[in-house]
Amino acid sequence: MNASPDPAPVPSAQDVVRLWPLSRRRPAGERVVSLLVALDGPAALRYPLGSRNQRLLAVHQALVRRPIEAQVSCPFCGTDSEFVLPVQTVAELPSADADAVARLKVEAAELSFRLPVLADLTPAAGRPPADSLHALACDTCLAPRIPHLGPDDLDRLADAWDALDPAGSLRVDLSCAGCGREIAADADPADFVARDLDLFVDELMREVDVIAGSYGWSEEAILVMPAPRRRRYVELIVEGRSPARRAAAVR
Repeated sequence: MNASPDPAPVPSAQDVVRLWPLSRRRPAGERVVSLLVALDGPAALRYPLGSRNQRLLAVHQALVRRPIEAQVSCPFCGTDSEFVLPVQTVAELPSADADAVARLKVEAAELSFRLPVLADLTPAAGRPPADSLHALACDTCLAPRIPHLGPDDLDRLADAWDALDPAGSLRVDLSCAGCGREIAADADPADFVARDLDLFVDELMREVDVIAGSYGWSEEAILVMPAPRRRRYVELIVEGRSPARRAAAVR
C-alpha cells in the first residue's frame, strides 16, 4: 500500500499563506509536517520518510518553480560546495510500502521492525542521532521484547530501512570545489523546502501589502489572482502609476 496521496493536491498561493507555519523558531521538520497535515489531513502522519520527501518536493516545484540549491562543507578542507537537489530523480524513486517490514538478526533471534512513519519521527527529532535511532528501533519493533541493540545492529537496521524506502535518504556525491576530493552530501529536503517556502510566503505577503495599501483589496482577492497579474499590479504601484496614486496626485 502506497502511503502517499495519489494524485497529490497542489496548494494554491492562498493555501500556503494560510497554512504555512510562520514561526522560524520551530525546527524545519516540524513545520513541514504541520503543512502536510494541513494539506493532506491526519493521514500524512502515516507517511514514511520517503513519501514525506517526495510530497514536499512536489509542493516546492508546484509553488516555487525553481531548483533547490543546497550547500555542504567539505570534511577535508572546510570549503563550502554548492549543489542542486536531484528533485526529478527522487520523484521517480519507488514509493515505500507503509506496511513494509525490516528483518534483523540480533543475538540469534530474528526481529521484525515496521517502517518508521512521520508520527514516529517527529518525537525523535532533536535527539542525538544514536539516541534517535535507538528510540525508533524500540518504537517500531514488532516483538514483545527487544534485546539490546548495539551500534552495529542499529546501522544494519538503518540500512534495511533505507532499502525499503529509497526516497527516505538523499545523498548526493560531488567533488569539493576547494580540494577536489569526492564527498557525499546527506541532504534533508525539509531544511531547503522550509527555507524556500519562507521566502515564497514573504514575497506573497509583500505583494499583498503593496496592493492592499494602494487599492484596498482584501488578501483573499489579491492571492487568487494569477501570479503575473499580481506582480504587474505591484510594478504599477511602485512606478507610481496606480489609479490610487494618480487620484492622490490630482487632489
